[in-house]
Amino acid sequence: MASRLPRALRPGDEVAVVSPAGGVRDDDALARGLDRLRGLGLVPTLMPHARGKLEWPEGSALAAGDNERLADLTAAVRDPRFRAIFCTRGGYGTTRLLARLDLTPLAADPKPIVGYSDITALLAAAWSEVGLVGFHGPMVATTHTMDAGEAGWRLQAELLMRPDCVPELPECGSARALRPGAAEGPLIGGNLTLVQALVGTHWQPDTRGALVFLEDVEEAPYRVDRMLTHLVHAGFFEHAAGVVLGDFHVEDTPLGSEHPPMLHVLEERLAGLGIPVAHGFPFGHLPRPWTLPFGGRARLEAPAGDTPARLVLLEPCVRR
Repeated sequence: MASRLPRALRPGDEVAVVSPAGGVRDDDALARGLDRLRGLGLVPTLMPHARGKLEWPEGSALAAGDNERLADLTAAVRDPRFRAIFCTRGGYGTTRLLARLDLTPLAADPKPIVGYSDITALLAAAWSEVGLVGFHGPMVATTHTMDAGEAGWRLQAELLMRPDCVPELPECGSARALRPGAAEGPLIGGNLTLVQALVGTHWQPDTRGALVFLEDVEEAPYRVDRMLTHLVHAGFFEHAAGVVLGDFHVEDTPLGSEHPPMLHVLEERLAGLGIPVAHGFPFGHLPRPWTLPFGGRARLEAPAGDTPARLVLLEPCVRR
């Protein structure tokens, strides 16, 4: 399927703020996020159930019931006055909505969808159903611990608002090759747990010729091993061009820190795929994360040795 670029955002545009998964935990973070959008000249509208918190099941907190979250998201997709869909946070629950969510209006009226973590499911569904390029990155109610920082928020704004610009990803000296090489393709992936959850469904993204990008949070190395093993067995990487790995945070370690057992799992599972693989890129659940265009074309350069790997965007991700 050919990619479909959303229209660039402009000052004065009204944008929907939704919670397809968990409810807002930090009202101050939400207020900061809404102010950020206003600072770009946008007019954010908090959808009716975005601020809620429904305890279901025990230990999980959805923003509201499925019908309510679906109604908010459907209105954001269908209503032409909303020029973008910004998600407040991840958590759990987006996959519960996909079977009843009609994304076909986005074919005629493509608009940016912004989010990551559990929102991976929504980005993947929009790509699989209508070829919409989405934006995997920090959300409206992002907490201080995972704030994008000045450079990160500037990158996100450039991706969303500059149709004639190919944004340059910030400097990253931490990325290294697990299997050296270079490759180009659309960036397809997101949160590993959600990517695995979509395998075998209607919304499993096509990774032929793609740069598969993956990250996760608070998953033990053996669980990441199990998920990657499933993807390998399912042929998910079989025709991919390369693999780009972000942060794989392990519980009780500092955000963004490297964990040797996790690195061993990533290398052992992925270095033998026969395609370039690089790890250590700053996207995912960590401070100052990048926003990446889901479906946007990029180039991975992963030299051997200690030379840092690079990820370079190749084209604008929005249109006029």
